[in-house]
Amino acid sequence: MGSVSQASRRRMARWINGLIILIVILLGLSFFVPTNYYVTRPGSAISLGPIIEVEDGKKDETGSFMLTTVRMGEASIAWYLYAQFSQDAELMPKQLVVSQGESNEDFIRREQAVMDNSQKLAEAVAFRLAGYDVHVENQGVWVMGILEGMPAKGALKIGDVITEVDGVKTPEAKDLLHQLAGKKEGDEVEITYTRDGQVAKTMLPLKPLPNSQSVGIGVRTDSKQSIEIPKKVTIAAQGIGGPSAGLMMALEIYDQLNTETDLTKGFQIAGTGTIALDGSVGKIGGINHKIVAADAAGAEIFFAPDDPNDPNSNYKDAVKTAERIGTSMRIVPVKTIDEAVAFLNELKPKQT
Repeated sequence: MGSVSQASRRRMARWINGLIILIVILLGLSFFVPTNYYVTRPGSAISLGPIIEVEDGKKDETGSFMLTTVRMGEASIAWYLYAQFSQDAELMPKQLVVSQGESNEDFIRREQAVMDNSQKLAEAVAFRLAGYDVHVENQGVWVMGILEGMPAKGALKIGDVITEVDGVKTPEAKDLLHQLAGKKEGDEVEITYTRDGQVAKTMLPLKPLPNSQSVGIGVRTDSKQSIEIPKKVTIAAQGIGGPSAGLMMALEIYDQLNTETDLTKGFQIAGTGTIALDGSVGKIGGINHKIVAADAAGAEIFFAPDDPNDPNSNYKDAVKTAERIGTSMRIVPVKTIDEAVAFLNELKPKQT
């Protein structure tokens, strides 16, 4: 009986060990098996002083402006399960992040192109706000997306700038549409474009656009602008993509230009929002994650884009998240950079 009992115990031990090994293997694989989702989480709050350098500018010695980021990546099974139970992780269907047929390289190029444009807009807004003359000129049609199965696929890349169609200049996106209007399926057009500073041409046939009566080459576009400012600005924001840092970059540049004024008043000021040439601040994604990141970094004030007519405005979502995590950080609604500057001008210096 004793030998039988020992044999049974050995079989049971082998079975348990095998089960443990299997569980460990499955858990390990769960971090590598992809799903059809992306997961977003709180990123970081990064001080802009060390990143932005304005010629002859002066940086605040005590306070700082901070941009905020969101971490995003393809969700493995493990991250998918984690997001079901965490309030600080969100799932997004992959098609809302990456277009059909778009590679990760395309996505990165698009995010970097948008960030580059955001930097230029921030410079223009800040210099105008400081009273400088800024020259803005439309350069062409920026390729921000390419539709799968359309003529542009394989010929153009995200970040290319279309400057002419059949020899006619296309300084804005509407000019591209005008040049293609009236053409029919099978017609060919000569596209002149720039890529990484080099000019190139390609002949593309026209095909019907999805869910449209019109024909085209199959690109999602924006207008590319040349912006000339009177002083040199260096922005070292490698690895950060998207347009959401526009407001905070503009505030940092404006603050450095105003050498007689300490705009931060000694406070750690985070925020988010796109910036347009007219100074308006636009809505962004992931505001809840940015509030968490800013609070963790010790921010005391947070600028959030506001739209009183939007029940799901960034500002309202930011306040909800701030209440949930119990932060003492002050959430300030802004619709324009002028509103942000007015708030800062009235802010009393921080008592130390």
